[in-house]
Amino acid sequence: MSESPVAAPFTAPYFQNPYPTYEWLRDHHPVHPVTVPGTDVRVWLISRHDDVRAAFTDERISNDARWATERFRKAGLVLGAGGDIDRSMSTVDPPEHTRYRKLAASTFTAARVQRWEHIVQEIVDDLLDDLLDDLSDDPRPGAAVDLLDRFATPMAVSVICEVMGIPSADRKSLREWGDVIFTADPARRGEAVDAAAALAGYMRELIAAKRKRLSPDLMSALILAHDGEGLTETELVASCAGLVIAGYETTIGLTGTAVLALLDNPGAMRELRDDPSLAGAMVDEVLRYDGAATTSLWRFAKEDIEIRGTTIPAHDAMFLLIGSANRDPRRFADPDTFDLHRADKQSLAFGHGIHRCVGAALGRLELRVSVAAVLERFSGIELAVDRSEIRYKPLVGIRGPMSLPLILRP
Repeated sequence: MSESPVAAPFTAPYFQNPYPTYEWLRDHHPVHPVTVPGTDVRVWLISRHDDVRAAFTDERISNDARWATERFRKAGLVLGAGGDIDRSMSTVDPPEHTRYRKLAASTFTAARVQRWEHIVQEIVDDLLDDLLDDLSDDPRPGAAVDLLDRFATPMAVSVICEVMGIPSADRKSLREWGDVIFTADPARRGEAVDAAAALAGYMRELIAAKRKRLSPDLMSALILAHDGEGLTETELVASCAGLVIAGYETTIGLTGTAVLALLDNPGAMRELRDDPSLAGAMVDEVLRYDGAATTSLWRFAKEDIEIRGTTIPAHDAMFLLIGSANRDPRRFADPDTFDLHRADKQSLAFGHGIHRCVGAALGRLELRVSVAAVLERFSGIELAVDRSEIRYKPLVGIRGPMSLPLILRP
């Protein structure tokens, strides 16, 4: 992208604000090759909404790294290569994937999601109670509070652990593994692979222990269902590990970007305060406007594929730029405007087709409950720093601020 006046993908300025880059790509190179930082591996960026949506269901495009080039595999870009999380629901194709979807359908039931709302609400209320107590005891009026550290992160970790049935004593380890798995820093790629292996090993041990004493949690349900669907033990481990990772970092990012979107759009925040029934519309618009998932997982061409006159060679890697697709003016009117009353709510935030995120209902639930509770508990919410000082995490595929220092007034 040397001829482009905007930030190159996967650089610090890009992570801070990818939207000018997305716009340039959509307008000038909607199918664009770049080199993965720290490697000599080429990845194609697909940026227009219609192309991204079509690619999600194109049978010539695979999620399975077995289709990748040898150069890609040797670069260490697949966290679970050869390990227990290598064959998760997100990284396999039919017919292998079909068994996973049956497993998900039998466990992610509407009744179970409804029960999760009570879990989420209780965790949110407890965290905000503690936060309010600390603020009332703080002698410094208007002291800054990092909402991510004090609320969003412990909420995300606690919810996924409660839902999955993971002991509270192990949550610190999960948080540490999650912090490095999605790193974009080439120097930490080895750490990310090690963290993924550690997570998979932990899951294997926990599944073995839980089999001896099943309980009414999602992991127990997956264990019971997995035998009926004929999944291997490695596939079960991959399913559980994948759900934990998918349900952790994205929730933190979404909470941060939602609060920032409302602070950037005070009219929308007032509307939401005045009419809590708009909470669902808020979730839809946050997911489209500045969702946590910026790209798909790795995708690979099974054969030479032509998109908009550009040929992507067989076995080359692709990223479907979800964040760009959701701001494409060819699909969404005034896409850079945050609009609680937007008619078109069908974003690609959770993907599309058979690989659409199975945890979408839980993610939406957490965002709706957490943001509504924060607005209810605090009549005054403002940034404790200038907006330009908010820094975003340098993560491939996930967007969210590093911290969110706020002044909160009950």
